[in-house]
Amino acid sequence: MNDPVTLTTRLLDDAAPFVAGHRGTVGLPTPIPRLTLWTSTKATLPTPAVFEPMFYAVLRGTKVLIMGANRFELLAGSCATSSFGLPYIHQLTGAKPDLPYVGISLHLDTDLLTRVMLNMPKRDDRWTCAVAADHLDGPVGDAFARLVGLLGTPDDIGALAPHYEFELYYRLLQSAMGGTLRQVSQRNNRFQQLKAAADWLAANHSEPVNIADLAASSGMSVTSFHRHFKAVTGFSPLAFQRHIRLLEARKLLASGSTNVSRVAYEVGYTSPSQFSREYKGMFGSTPLGDLQR
Repeated sequence: MNDPVTLTTRLLDDAAPFVAGHRGTVGLPTPIPRLTLWTSTKATLPTPAVFEPMFYAVLRGTKVLIMGANRFELLAGSCATSSFGLPYIHQLTGAKPDLPYVGISLHLDTDLLTRVMLNMPKRDDRWTCAVAADHLDGPVGDAFARLVGLLGTPDDIGALAPHYEFELYYRLLQSAMGGTLRQVSQRNNRFQQLKAAADWLAANHSEPVNIADLAASSGMSVTSFHRHFKAVTGFSPLAFQRHIRLLEARKLLASGSTNVSRVAYEVGYTSPSQFSREYKGMFGSTPLGDLQR
């Protein structure tokens, strides 16, 4: 079994040919399905995004994840996983040209994860936060290193990557992060009700929300729904929807929308001035300023 320092060095060696020579902050697809290398030669500002079901490892530098009330500081040799898409803010610190940040993400194949679970003893987990973090070592680190190591032998990817990914999921499910991942495939429990509510808020971000109706559809009182939703996602229901609205607004402005008020109404705001105020609070710039840029 590799110790954490040796494992991180080995993974950095595997990533080096792909990340060498890149400037700025970039994500680099690899021949391994759903595996992406990330590198940055500079620190970044807090940037909003959506954390999809994913496994993520930091090899050099520091990545900060903020999901509502939840904050994770991932140092080199750390990893994190999420069980469903969550709005979040991420920031890279300490990256510089002579010592760039390096990370690796693997978008999870939830169908494969479910099949792995079917081959394991059933466990009755309590619902938990949709994101978990840990050290990249032990069986999880070894399995991940075998998968990433295929970058050096691309002819082996087709035959071996599915087996190594199966093993990685198996080890993750056995680890301290396993309770979070098992929520991907569990049905008819409180977590799935909360996930369904979060999915509805994301898909209907421009619609007004009746929290009482949403709580009832989740089989909870309003008070219980608020408490459990925030425990799992890090956000209150309305803050979750607001985060999604503002991400969608920025996407519309970047895609060529020419009217800030129209964008505000399109994503669900009834007051353009409130939209501009909350947009600046989240992104640090006004929607008009982003539109002009």
